[in-house]
Amino acid sequence: MRVSRQTVRNWLEKAINYLDYFGYQVFLYRKDRNYTIDNSLAERYIRPLVNERKNSLFFSSDKMARVSVAYHPIVSTCRLQEYSILEYFKRFFTEIVAGNPDYGKLTPSTIGISANKI
Repeated sequence: MRVSRQTVRNWLEKAINYLDYFGYQVFLYRKDRNYTIDNSLAERYIRPLVNERKNSLFFSSDKMARVSVAYHPIVSTCRLQEYSILEYFKRFFTEIVAGNPDYGKLTPSTIGISANKI
């Protein structure tokens, strides 16, 4: 398939307009040293979840697959923030049994456990 010169010009014009409009945002990571150009950190944390998703084909029931989906974000958050997963679940279920229905305030950072205890 042959592409006309006019089509190529249109594509180049769109690309240049895009860079003109979004160029500052595209290269913002160079000015703010907190941003990196790669996303390897996110990929490292997603990899176990992808493996679990592959293994979830072999769950014995739909209910257990849903339970697994509910626990994965919590476990990943605890690992990322370097909280003890066991300590978090102990504190979480203690609060639930005590009658605290506000699940939004029972996150690993607000529940009152100390970090660096993985």
